Amino acid sequence: MAEDRKKQLPPGISLRKDGRYQARYTFNGKRHSIYSKDLKEIQKKLRDAKYEMDHGIFAKPDKVTVDSWFKVWKEEYAANSMRENTLAHVGSMYKYHIKPEIGHMKMQDVRTEHIQMLLNKMKKQEYSSDFIKRVKNVVSQMFKQAYRNDMIMRNPVENTVTPSGKAKREHRVLTEQEQTLFLEYAKESEYELIFVLGFSTGMRIGEIQALQWQNIDFKNLEVSIEGTLVKVDGKEYIKGPTKTMSSIRTVPLLPDVARKLKEHRKEQMKYRMILGPEWKQVNGLEDLLFCTAVGRPLSRSVLYNAIDRIIELINHDERMKAKAEGRDPVVFEHFSSHTMRHTFATRALENGIPPKVVQELLGHSTIKTTMDIYTHVLPKIKNEEIQKIANLF
Repeated sequence: MAEDRKKQLPPGISLRKDGRYQARYTFNGKRHSIYSKDLKEIQKKLRDAKYEMDHGIFAKPDKVTVDSWFKVWKEEYAANSMRENTLAHVGSMYKYHIKPEIGHMKMQDVRTEHIQMLLNKMKKQEYSSDFIKRVKNVVSQMFKQAYRNDMIMRNPVENTVTPSGKAKREHRVLTEQEQTLFLEYAKESEYELIFVLGFSTGMRIGEIQALQWQNIDFKNLEVSIEGTLVKVDGKEYIKGPTKTMSSIRTVPLLPDVARKLKEHRKEQMKYRMILGPEWKQVNGLEDLLFCTAVGRPLSRSVLYNAIDRIIELINHDERMKAKAEGRDPVVFEHFSSHTMRHTFATRALENGIPPKVVQELLGHSTIKTTMDIYTHVLPKIKNEEIQKIANLF
């Protein structure tokens, strides 16, 4: 039987007396060996090793640091299965949480306790359980691939215990009064229309940033959402895919918002004509609805700062008014851009729009996702709905 197995072996692979397959190859004048009980697995390992040698990313396992392996893993493995914006988040998690703790270490020296200390530190820093799990998943994927490549003897993440972090905070939702007040003050901001779109459509901020004029159907009053703005390696912007396939959708446009968009487009066209060649569009992101003074994509930080400035102005005016009236001021709490999306969904459910319709407007893949996020709306809705049958009793 063993003789038959030997006859069928591909070049470079032999069968050992202990029943394991052995593949040998040469790199920089030195011979290396890899082993496996499975023929397909050892063929894959041999292909991986040859690929790494051909692309200049092969190194002796005992010389590879976590930093150098992360770069290889991200570019050669993760990039083939993750979206651009997911890769960007992975890079951020590595830079701020993984690298400072184990980035300098050699892969073969990392033990379970090193990973556990990394996770425990995040708990002490009061990160949420969900975020700690995501960081752990990144580390696990890195080391799992290293194990498959025979760089390490085992995955040190497997025996770690995920600490319980802070409970996930309930999503901030503006009251009707807060929403009206914010939009009133936003009229003085150059980004007013972005905020109006966010509160009236429930689009994610990245989806709004990636909107081009071809996505606006003024005749049918609709916005087609087909991508999101992504920053690659902290430098260049591209139009990446939506969060899920369900996120590719069409949402209605309110007539008053459409009118404001038409006015905005006229002003933008005038400005483009004045600038001429100084208008610097990004390939793939031409004709953006919202852009910088020279046609480039708007960064998210610009919008965050704009929200903060509006809120600071609201609070300043409220302090002045409260002082004049001899009372304590009512503080308008800060919020993120995602709050506009949550506020839209809450208003929609509160005003009787069916959850299934809200799901489609938000681009959630399942109705469960929608209802899990907006459970805080249900008590009020249930109390109002039950009154519809009150006259039967």
